[in-house]
Amino acid sequence: MLEFINISKSFFKNKVLDGISFKAESGEILALAGQNGAGKSTLMKILTGIYQADGGQILIDGKEVHFTSVSDADAAGVGIVYQELSVIPHLTVAENVVLSQNVNRRFHYLNKKKEIAQTEEVFRRLGVEIDVTRPLGEYTASTQQLVEIAKSIYKNPKLVIFDEPTTSLTNKEREKLFEVMDAMRKEGMTILFITHYLEEMYRMADKCVVLRDGRVQYYGAMNQLDKGELVNLMIGQRLDAFYPKIESYVTEKTAVELSGFGGGIVAPCDLKINYGEVVGLAGLVGAGRTELVWMMIGHTKHSYGSIKIDGRDVTIKDPGDALDLGIAYINEDRKNGGLHTGMGIGFNILLPSIVKNRADIVSSTGYINDKEARRVSDEMIVSLEVKCVDADQKVMTLSGGNQQKVSIAKWIAADPQIYIFDEPTKGIDVLTKSRVYDIIRGLAKDGKAVLVISSYTPELIGVCDRVEVMSKGKIVASFGQGVTENDILLVQ
Repeated sequence: MLEFINISKSFFKNKVLDGISFKAESGEILALAGQNGAGKSTLMKILTGIYQADGGQILIDGKEVHFTSVSDADAAGVGIVYQELSVIPHLTVAENVVLSQNVNRRFHYLNKKKEIAQTEEVFRRLGVEIDVTRPLGEYTASTQQLVEIAKSIYKNPKLVIFDEPTTSLTNKEREKLFEVMDAMRKEGMTILFITHYLEEMYRMADKCVVLRDGRVQYYGAMNQLDKGELVNLMIGQRLDAFYPKIESYVTEKTAVELSGFGGGIVAPCDLKINYGEVVGLAGLVGAGRTELVWMMIGHTKHSYGSIKIDGRDVTIKDPGDALDLGIAYINEDRKNGGLHTGMGIGFNILLPSIVKNRADIVSSTGYINDKEARRVSDEMIVSLEVKCVDADQKVMTLSGGNQQKVSIAKWIAADPQIYIFDEPTKGIDVLTKSRVYDIIRGLAKDGKAVLVISSYTPELIGVCDRVEVMSKGKIVASFGQGVTENDILLVQ
């Protein structure tokens, strides 16, 4: 059993945790809900010994504990499964699991037979069948996520923190993870579950704690809150509709058309998107969705078929060609493929516009109009509601949701006609998700063509005019308004 009593924490004059108190019982899953910046991460860093609280107490099984390092928390039976994988692909599954146990030992001789057997036993407890002698890199991302859990279970923890564990998983993979979490609950473990997906909280959690601005807004049974009340508690205001009302802005003019287009794992595909239309692309991990759009923007070379923009055949050799043709790709990995996080917000917002030589920003002689550039970046910050000090603030200091807004803002500023969003709400909070959905529908209203790739089926249904489904490199089905999650799941 875990108990927080009046936990407080400040950074300089900013109080990020203010009198946090709640309990999580053995054999219970407790959801920790809140916006980015609500204090969830800080509280978990205190629990795992990364930070130390300024005041208050932490009790585990009724005894007060003080953690000054991660190893202290580890020794006391506190485990954590992070959103980001920390595995070594070329090592076997068993080696990855046992390495986590012995990383702090100066000398350790592996008894492979014994440790393979111990690893197999962990997976048996989790109800997972897996060959632990195979290199981990041969397995899917979802299996690697299960290995992260096994690494924690191997240490026989009393308490496990799941931090956004389903972000990169498909519906089927989520179900497997939930089975594992349920098995852990039945074994009597205490589980803290952090997720931005409301459906997952209601599906798995016994109790819920809602944090806002470093304070507890609600602590009690999960089933005593409806979704509207939960969102209101999280954001401190009423959110009337999570998804925007879908009004059709679809025109008869085709923006992009693929004919027999593909290569690699992607079979010949036919796809057409009109201006004013939002098209979703559903499918399991490995279905070929990202590979298809990478070929569309010239990131990788296609092997067959053709692509038309505005009715004419085009050749796209690289992303620069795509940008020249008015195609924007909002990368799912905003830190490594979408943003220069060490640079300012304004720099990031203006970069595509500068590359495109936007007339009001870049003169015919190549000089940048600083006043106009500042006006554009400030305008985008206000329009997309980026929470920051000013345009000079470094992107790395922003929350994940605000980084995503900057990633979108830089393309809107460049005024492309075709937008491709790859997992647009990955790792961002409820209010920011709702804002992103409004932005996507707003682009359609402005006459832009939009393609949305997402592993989260409800958002495709909630924001798209039409959903195409990919399976094993092929587009296998197309659905209009009124499609259900089950319809899409059956053809994946």
